[in-house]
Amino acid sequence: MNNKKGILTAIFLLLFFIHAPGYAQTLMYVPFDNRPVSYEYVVDTVKKGGFDILVPPEDSLAARTRSANPDQLWEWVFAHAKEADGVVVSADALIYGGLVASRTHEISEEVLLERVANFQKLKELNPSVRLYVFSTIMRSPHASSGGVEPAYYETYGPAIFRIHALQDKSEMEKLSKKEKKELETLNAQVPKDIMEDWVNRREKNFKANLQLVSAAKQNIFNYLLIGRDDCSPLSRSHQESRWLGKETADLSASKYSSFPGADQLGMLMLTRAVNDLTFTIPTVSVIYTQGAGNKTIPSYEDTPVGKNVRDHLFAAGFVPLLSDKVADMILAVNTPVDGWTREAGMESNKTKASKETVAFVKQIESYLNAGRKVAVADISFANGSDNAFMKEMTDSKLASQLESYSGWNTASNTIGYTIGQAAFAQRMAASDKNNLIAVRLLDDWAYQANVRSDLMNEVLIPQGINNVQLNEMRPTLTQDATKRIQNFAQQNLSEFPLEKVEVSFPWNRMFEVDVKAQ
Repeated sequence: MNNKKGILTAIFLLLFFIHAPGYAQTLMYVPFDNRPVSYEYVVDTVKKGGFDILVPPEDSLAARTRSANPDQLWEWVFAHAKEADGVVVSADALIYGGLVASRTHEISEEVLLERVANFQKLKELNPSVRLYVFSTIMRSPHASSGGVEPAYYETYGPAIFRIHALQDKSEMEKLSKKEKKELETLNAQVPKDIMEDWVNRREKNFKANLQLVSAAKQNIFNYLLIGRDDCSPLSRSHQESRWLGKETADLSASKYSSFPGADQLGMLMLTRAVNDLTFTIPTVSVIYTQGAGNKTIPSYEDTPVGKNVRDHLFAAGFVPLLSDKVADMILAVNTPVDGWTREAGMESNKTKASKETVAFVKQIESYLNAGRKVAVADISFANGSDNAFMKEMTDSKLASQLESYSGWNTASNTIGYTIGQAAFAQRMAASDKNNLIAVRLLDDWAYQANVRSDLMNEVLIPQGINNVQLNEMRPTLTQDATKRIQNFAQQNLSEFPLEKVEVSFPWNRMFEVDVKAQ
């Protein structure tokens, strides 16, 4: 009997030390595509956190002008899965060839479902594999341009969006006579073949997600996360999320979640994988700026931010606490006082702070002075940082004391990124942690909230240049953006002594940049 106890103890200790935080574990990661927020920034975070990471060759991932080959990606996954302690993969990449391809593909339902079945095959070949999968409900933007939707969406997108917003509403409450007339008028405006193309693709994607849900119910995945990219309180995405909710009602929150956003999903699942592998369950207390706070429903989303933050924390393997007394970390969410998340590039994004912003920064400062760990999700504006908030933070030299900072694109993108980078920051040197924060400040604050709109107004618009096809202007804009961002850093980021800043436009459009800082 004692001998058996000794063997069990030895096995337990072996497992403990194998999964201890200091052990160099390996993660496999297949991102949506090769955009910096999907690929480079995520991989850099994981490596700085002390983990090895296996990723497909960059030229095999989706790019601006190409989709990935899902069958080749699956070959790579099958070949390398046994080398990883945790496998984190984008279903959109492995089923359609990327996030954009999920909206534009011409793939048969049969082929799509065969690719979904590969997840079960992977589990059968590697029964012990820890598998974390993220997928998306096909987005429903108000409008779109630049080749990230079918070409007809530039013309008919607003009508298609409104038609399905009204259909979504009709399932929850009666439409008024005026709304019924509007729906009839809009349906007459969109050619039948175009509407059929858009709806048929959505139906195929929805069926693929249903198959993923079925796999989750069979315990093929350790976790399944389905995001809602560019959704609104009334939209086809919101409608499909309600339909999906009926199919997932019996799935445990420890196995499945769905919430707004897409580009943060890979970071979140890598974070959960690491928390699982290291037996870590961080606790977090969440604070908001005075005003609408957790009741805010941000632009491009359909969920109050309070629920969204909790869902993100649970998905990443954190536990939110009501009290800040014993929490491992404070998540400070900068929300607009009136609950309206305007665009960061608008003139309303001023540098003069309101009394609510000043009070919120003082609250963050008090936590930092008390030796508490603080991460910041800056969602007061969409698509960039809050200038007033960040000026208060940097004037008080607080930014470099944070665990992480994020303020880009949608609120969910920001929330997921700052949670993930804060988790990995616990395992990295202070210099690496601050390098990640500096990159986010240069991208989210310098570029997204300031330089991007300046370049648009001063360079692109006067010359009639399309902001989603930079083409021959790309080298000039790269030099100009680099110089402006460097100047911004010299004026505002004295906390972060940077020797070199490099900027590029990897997808040949203004919407995102790739920032490297040393």
